[in-house]
Amino acid sequence: MRDFAEQIFKNLESNGFPHKRVSLPTEKMYEIADNKGVSLNAALDLLKSEHAVDYSIGDDKIIFSQSIDNTEENDPFAGMDQAQMMQKAQEMMSQMDPAELKRMQDMFMNMSEQEKTELMQKGKDLGII
Repeated sequence: MRDFAEQIFKNLESNGFPHKRVSLPTEKMYEIADNKGVSLNAALDLLKSEHAVDYSIGDDKIIFSQSIDNTEENDPFAGMDQAQMMQKAQEMMSQMDPAELKRMQDMFMNMSEQEKTELMQKGKDLGII
């Protein structure tokens, strides 16, 4: 089963994961797992635990996205006020290389309209926008 999970992960990466959400056909994925004699659900759970891959199984497709850990220890802005957050964000962006900035722009451009709206609302709530 580990080999099947790794095969799925490589497929996701070849399609732009983790910077993009990737979808694969649900029925085809179940067929492949069945042909290999493994549980698709168990392989997906392995991807989640080992590679931080979130997934949503729909009738037509399985949508894969990068898990986001929202714990305070992984939040560089934890415990900061607005001014401190703005300063920290500017500092972090100034240290990024052009490829990283481009990747962030591409990630924003690949977001759905709903995700963009939610992101803009968060910016407004923080007083950034």
